[in-house]
Amino acid sequence: MEHEGKRPVLNNIFGYIKNIFWILLVLQLVPLFFGNIKNAVADVMSPKAHVGYLTIKGEITDASFYVKKIDEFAKDDEIQALLVRIDSSGGYSGTSQIIFNELKRFKKNKPIVALIENVGASGAYYIAAAANKIVASPQSLVGSIGTVLQVPNVKELLASWKVRFYEIHSGSYKTAGSPVKDMTDEDLAYLQTLSDDHYDLFVKDIAEARGLDVADHKKWADGKPFTGRQGLELKLIDKLGSFSDALDELKIVANIEEEIKLVAAKKPGSVMQWLSGSDDSDGSTQSFTDLVASHVGSALAKNVINCS
Repeated sequence: MEHEGKRPVLNNIFGYIKNIFWILLVLQLVPLFFGNIKNAVADVMSPKAHVGYLTIKGEITDASFYVKKIDEFAKDDEIQALLVRIDSSGGYSGTSQIIFNELKRFKKNKPIVALIENVGASGAYYIAAAANKIVASPQSLVGSIGTVLQVPNVKELLASWKVRFYEIHSGSYKTAGSPVKDMTDEDLAYLQTLSDDHYDLFVKDIAEARGLDVADHKKWADGKPFTGRQGLELKLIDKLGSFSDALDELKIVANIEEEIKLVAAKKPGSVMQWLSGSDDSDGSTQSFTDLVASHVGSALAKNVINCS
């Protein structure tokens, strides 16, 4: 009988909790609902030009999000142009080139303006170069056009721990750059060809995109980062300015007369990624040798100079 008396009380408590939950949920959704209605009415009463807004920040290691959003902006008939805001010292050369090429494809139908406020160097500048116009603050750092291969060597460290590491391989250059063996002259020469080829492609793409003479590449592509003001003199950027100046450039290149409404491309949070099943990782496991190989491969693919 005592337990039966407690049940109505527990039911009442759970009922209150459920009601509170629904009330809180409604309070969260109502402002969003009415805010959307308000924005929709405002757009009808005072039409605005929709411009895609893409932010590239930090190390550039994966192109998938950017490629997806660029494609969405390209297919959206309401989007008239794209503003790419950059704050990055670079990243993987392959990733940077993929984003560069996607922006070039986008630019065939809709103009792009890139804005560099602090740092747009190496792979990040690679991406900015795809834009119709580049606006940068005078004290920003731009350029840093070059490649670097960072190959660590831990052979002596392993020896001090009395750890022996055996590599069984086929192919003369399969272990070139291995962190557990001495690098031969042949290995060094081979790795230099990789760096040189990456560099040649980098320079060629920048020269073509910016209308620069490849023959003069040592002036603007020797690995140095330049200030925005220096970059303007070297024709690496088009204008010194800030966010407002970038919007003004957008109006010019896209023939926009009305006010601009930026449509931001936002990355989903970790919870949303988990719920949607989208994850950057493939869920596979790696052996120690795989991890070593991937680390060396990442170093070979990387063209980044930290300008922070």
